[in-house]
Formats: sequence, structure tokens, C-alpha cells
Amino acid sequence: MAEKQDIREDQMTVTSSVDYVRGMKGKNSVLINPNNLPHPNTGGQFISSGALIKGKWYRIAVGRDGSYPCSGIFNIGNRFNNYNPCTVLFYSFAEGYSSRSFIAKLASSSMLSVSKARVLSGKVPLVSYLDIYISASLENSFYISASCLMNFKLQTPEEVGETIPEGYSVKEVAF
Repeated sequence: MAEKQDIREDQMTVTSSVDYVRGMKGKNSVLINPNNLPHPNTGGQFISSGALIKGKWYRIAVGRDGSYPCSGIFNIGNRFNNYNPCTVLFYSFAEGYSSRSFIAKLASSSMLSVSKARVLSGKVPLVSYLDIYISASLENSFYISASCLMNFKLQTPEEVGETIPEGYSVKEVAF
């Protein structure tokens, strides 16, 4: 039940993260760190990109150092602009200590706006990256959703070169 000092919901600030969540313990009001809740994180993220250009590679995720497994399920779709709206769903795993990284396509539209993906695993520095190759005509906006993330973090797509940096192994898959 709301008390006089409580703020109405329509007066609250909207945010994507919090430092603490308010709760009740018996009759006392308490603050709880979100990491201490039963299910603090479902391991998912969503990014809406600006226009991505055909024939370019874009980095969409960065993994922790190679002593951690980096994996996730990625769903990438484009907004109809200059190309039919399409999606591709794939699983990616990166291992920094060896080249045993892999990508497996799970499902896709009949036409593809993303035709390749690659995992780069580095020994120096010991970090992994996930890149996608755009095959949609001209420029399209993309939506990138990830779930079951383990040590991969989505980022706003950043254009990267086709050349693999020295010290990295690569696993590339064409969809």
C-alpha cells in the first residue's frame, strides 16, 4: 500500500538499470542489490543499429579474456529499407586459448542480410570478438538481439577491416 511519501509511478524516472531495488522484509523497507535477486540477469541484450553498409564487416560483441568461455545465441534482422526484412539466428562460442571456437546457424529467412559471421580469438591480448558481414543491398538498419550470453557483451556495431589482426585465430562461417 502506498504511503504519503511514495512517488506515483507516472512521476518516476525511467531507467535501464538500478543500483538497488526497494523491498519489504517483515514491516521494514529494505534495499536489495539486483545481483542478489533470485534471477538477476537472463543473459540477454538488444541493440538497434544505425545504417550498416553492404560488403562491410561489423563487430557486434566483445568477450572477456580467454580464460572465460564466451558464448551466446544471436538473432540479427534488418528493417526493410532497401532490402527485404530478414533474420538469421546463430550460436557462437569463443575460446581464447585455442582455435576451437565455432559458429552454428540455427535458423534463417530464405534471403539473408547477414551472410557471414566470424569469431576472432586472441592470445595476445587474450580477448574474443564476434563480427558479422552485411550482404543486404545498400544501407539498412539492423536489430541485434542476444540471449544466453556468457561473457559476451553486445556493442553498437563498429566497422572493422576484413584482415585478421596478428595474434588472432579466426573461425568464419558463411550462412
